[in-house]
Amino acid sequence: MDFHNKHLLESTVNQLQPQRLSNNVWLGPLNSVAQSEFLSQNNIKYIFGIMASQKCAYYLKDLSPKQFCCVSIDPHFNIQKLTEDEGECLMRFNTQFTPAVSTISGNTITNAVITSLDFQKMLEDFLLLVHAIQHSDPSGGILLFSLNGNDNLLSTFALSYIQDAHNCDVAQSYSYLKSIRPSVKEFDEYGFFANEVAKFHLNHKARKQFDTSVSPMRTKRGACDVTDHEEAERRSPRVLKRTAQ
Repeated sequence: MDFHNKHLLESTVNQLQPQRLSNNVWLGPLNSVAQSEFLSQNNIKYIFGIMASQKCAYYLKDLSPKQFCCVSIDPHFNIQKLTEDEGECLMRFNTQFTPAVSTISGNTITNAVITSLDFQKMLEDFLLLVHAIQHSDPSGGILLFSLNGNDNLLSTFALSYIQDAHNCDVAQSYSYLKSIRPSVKEFDEYGFFANEVAKFHLNHKARKQFDTSVSPMRTKRGACDVTDHEEAERRSPRVLKRTAQ
């Protein structure tokens, strides 16, 4: 095998494996969830699927709530676009995992599906839940995954975690992520996710400088706390149960 082909093979294999972001936080593709040895060795008990919630619910449907706490992060959640089967699967997912999510977060996050019209709020809710997990179960492993582990949506949440954990800027956090997982997609500097990452950095920096007395853990947040209540209700997984009846 020549060097070029060997390099391509190693790159492909790397894309199929999860990478460690910190002591207990990992990032990877969908098949990470099926790697039982990896999950066991790293005590992975908390799994965040950052993708369409109906797909997340389907991929995680065989995981037991007695062993895992699973969360779906879906900025595009819309109950009206679900098929009947997708709705039933997602309702089961939400019923199974919401109690643990609610308990861990001190009842500040009351759905296993985290969604909001405000993307910055989703990043804050994500970090609030990660902080709560790390506080209540320091040895518990956390896995963030998407279909291929390389998309900008997953990277945005990974970058928010890196900036929060390491107190670094956007360029430093992206360089760190790229060094760990070289296959992640580049950001369009004028695109939605790049703008949201930059906005998060400014908000997070300001909060640490001028509002250090208020911890994100002390601020009560709901999964769909937005100004447009009617739109939030339409999108909320809370209505799954009654619409499925």
